[in-house]
Amino acid sequence: MSSWCAARGGVLQRLAGRAAMLVTLALAPLRVDAQSTGPTFLLQPGLLSADFVSSDAGLGSTTGFNVRFETRFRIGPGWLNPLVGASVMPYGTSGLGGRNLNAPTVFFGNAFPLVRSGRTNGWLTLQLPLLVYHTYGGGSENTSRLYGRDLHVQLASYVHIGRKTLQEFGPNWMRLDAYAFLEQNLTPNRDPVTGRKDWFNPTALFGLSVSFGDPEGLAR
Repeated sequence: MSSWCAARGGVLQRLAGRAAMLVTLALAPLRVDAQSTGPTFLLQPGLLSADFVSSDAGLGSTTGFNVRFETRFRIGPGWLNPLVGASVMPYGTSGLGGRNLNAPTVFFGNAFPLVRSGRTNGWLTLQLPLLVYHTYGGGSENTSRLYGRDLHVQLASYVHIGRKTLQEFGPNWMRLDAYAFLEQNLTPNRDPVTGRKDWFNPTALFGLSVSFGDPEGLAR
């Protein structure tokens, strides 16, 4: 019995060693790629407009100055682009809607590529970020916490105006992009009056994006 156990232990050890070797080989290119590109830091001042499709209690649309800070990582396959960031509307928004808040928002997720800049002669990049938002008043209507989590999907477009039109002013101007996002909450709460969930009430964000870190940035 002892010899059988010893033999079985030896087989398991060899299998574990081979599995570890395979995992190491599989992760090696991811580590190399991450070290060769590094993170991209984005500063994105602009405007946020909401409730232009529908609004709570018919209060109408609302717009405000918005600043986003975002860090992106490129760690392997082209579809794997994790990101983390925060946004704030320092002056709130116009109107009387429920979005008229200046509390910061924290988010994380992954940006899935749709159209790379190489297919548009370097002009345009389209992505589909899937984001978890941690916001004031977010989450389920039954939560007792000030902050809650919601799942958002975002159609993100970047026009690389710096690379295409401002190169003659120096390399720093090549970091400048124009952005436009259309974002939808995938976990909306029920309307307190009608009891219905509004599945299509997108938020629009647009402005300028300045990238730091990875010289290729969003133009990959």
